[in-house]
Amino acid sequence: MSPTPPLAPDAAAQRALMRTMLLIRAVEKAWGDAYLGEEISGIPPSLSTGQEGIAAGACAALGDGDVVFTTHRGQAAAVARGLAPPRILAELYCRRTGYNKGKSYHVTDVSRGVIGMGGIVPAQVPVAGGMALAQKMRGTDRVSLAFFGDGASNEGAVHETANLAAMWTLPLVLVCENNRYCITQRDTDAVKAPSIAARAAGYGLPGVVVDGSDVLAVQAAVAEAVARARSGGGATFIEAQCERLTGHLIHDTQGYRSKEELDAAWLHCPIKRFGERLQREGVLSAAELARMTDEVNAEVATAVDWARAQPFPEPHEAYEDLWA
Repeated sequence: MSPTPPLAPDAAAQRALMRTMLLIRAVEKAWGDAYLGEEISGIPPSLSTGQEGIAAGACAALGDGDVVFTTHRGQAAAVARGLAPPRILAELYCRRTGYNKGKSYHVTDVSRGVIGMGGIVPAQVPVAGGMALAQKMRGTDRVSLAFFGDGASNEGAVHETANLAAMWTLPLVLVCENNRYCITQRDTDAVKAPSIAARAAGYGLPGVVVDGSDVLAVQAAVAEAVARARSGGGATFIEAQCERLTGHLIHDTQGYRSKEELDAAWLHCPIKRFGERLQREGVLSAAELARMTDEVNAEVATAVDWARAQPFPEPHEAYEDLWA
């Protein structure tokens, strides 16, 4: 039996989605600015600019006790799951009060269902499948959701996990964020199927293509997949198609894309599109949206100041919290 289609979010929920997307972008911009300003070093930030609607919509469809697994663009999901921006930024600034005690930008908070990032593409996907198996074996109705990119969709770990999820009817939602580029390679050069989600038929799973720039469409698609998983119907493969508006990493100037292509891509900005929709439907006025944006930017600026003031871990702490 097909799950009942989810109800459309009310006005308050839509405003909350708007705020979540603004907060994602502001937190990530602060991270990128800190790197470019040489306040932090290490692996250059990979921002999810243009993909905020996927994290916000997908996480809004989850409940307490559900878990998400992310890749190197995992800050968006962390924000969308309600993690505190000051502690996220403290982690990115490598400070002891961060979520991982300043030892990794792979932000993790098990209490909020954020298991953390996989540094190897797409290492987090089979772990998400394992969590889904554990949830099923425990007899819970909890759901496991894995985010991964279009490039990762070509890796064997995704295929193996999807096949096992079908075999074992696991409560797993696979969300492919197809932002059109795997670093510099266009998705159409790497995937010759009609869509990435079309591959789901080969696993015996439902495959869904959704406009990843439409936060409500993403929420509805994931909510239906979650309902199916909770009712024992098994896994779903969702491809959320969007436009990557910034480079693969913060220092990537995207010289491989024309100005015309980038200009057209910005027309699909999920924040711009949803803001216009909310104003058109009378949910949020232009003045209210501007005020919300200012409040979010002020919140993140305060979070940055707090993160900068936090202590670094002591050298001996490098040997703590190690598990084998």
